[in-house]
Amino acid sequence: MTTGPAEPATAEPVTTVGSAATAGRLRLAMVGLNRKLRKDWPDDLTPSRLSALATIAAGEPLSVGELAKRMAVSTPTVSHIVDALDKLGLIDRLQDPNDRRICRLTASGAGTELLEELTRRTTGRLAEHIHRLPPAQRSALEAALPALEALAAAPE
Repeated sequence: MTTGPAEPATAEPVTTVGSAATAGRLRLAMVGLNRKLRKDWPDDLTPSRLSALATIAAGEPLSVGELAKRMAVSTPTVSHIVDALDKLGLIDRLQDPNDRRICRLTASGAGTELLEELTRRTTGRLAEHIHRLPPAQRSALEAALPALEALAAAPE
């Protein structure tokens, strides 16, 4: 009796059952925390608008195309977000000195103030929630921070 070539060994899936369960729990916890922290946001400040505003405020003036790339969304989607932020007075559009067809986006004074206020409020609210945790859970959270920071910084 002849047998065919040996079947190639299949690689073990990257995601193990334990990792998938941890990922699911972490995702749900993050969703719940985000909901709690967004509770006092202005109604017209959606998560995508806040993300765009924070990205714009984080550095040098950006073109709409560069903002779309950084947010990993289409240029038309970012254009709608930018229009909304502009109407809210949260960004300024500056003409590019080298190419008049391009505008550069910066956070306005009101946009910067709003980001600072939301940071203070959400950090304060989160600190209150952390303070109410039992000491063992606070310690566990502090111990988990390096891993969470690594996850946030990991390349896609």
